Amino acid sequence: MTVVLVTRPAGAEDPLVAELESRGYRVSAVPTVATRAMHVHWPDLRQFDWIVVTSAAGVEALPEIPAGPRWAAVGESTARALGAKGAEADFVPAVASGATLAEELPDPAGLRVLLVRASRADAELAAILRQRGATVEEITAYETIEGPDESAPDLHAALAQPGVAAVVFASGSAVRGFVALGGPTALPAITIGPRTTDVAREAGFTVVAEAAEPGARQLADAVARAIPIEVGRDA
Repeated sequence: MTVVLVTRPAGAEDPLVAELESRGYRVSAVPTVATRAMHVHWPDLRQFDWIVVTSAAGVEALPEIPAGPRWAAVGESTARALGAKGAEADFVPAVASGATLAEELPDPAGLRVLLVRASRADAELAAILRQRGATVEEITAYETIEGPDESAPDLHAALAQPGVAAVVFASGSAVRGFVALGGPTALPAITIGPRTTDVAREAGFTVVAEAAEPGARQLADAVARAIPIEVGRDA
């Protein structure tokens, strides 16, 4: 039996798990990064032209869904989280990345934009929006926890299984969390994109595949390239 280890925060509920299982892979899901809501003094959300959310955790942190602002989501999963909370995403970029969102957001010059972000978020999204003339206010709504203690027993059990073929990382934080929890860097890694690949290689991993674009389906495609489905299935 060949096992793929998925490290995303949602654990077994992550869409990547279902995508891989639908293709015949055995999956162990152990979050090596987690999020925790922070105490936030929220401004009046109605004063903004755009509210930008970059994760489901950011959506969950929102105190309300006011009428008036338009909503931008970094990707389809974040857009679905918005929909579940009662807001429709007015804009989703062609590629699920903060930089692409900032580059493609329609006509932000002169507009007020609220960016709901994580404590370890990259500064690029806000910087590009400001370069394009937007007035950006940033709210750090949740904390990113690398290597959450509660994941240690599950990771130990997952790694003790025979046939663990690769570990999947969707962020640099997940890489660092995996290492902090004692995960071996000798395990082949599959990543969501170039930045995560860089972090994984710096940590000592051999990256055997990288998703062509961010997303569960694209990550599953990368797994399929690195671990052919005939190998992924049980004998």
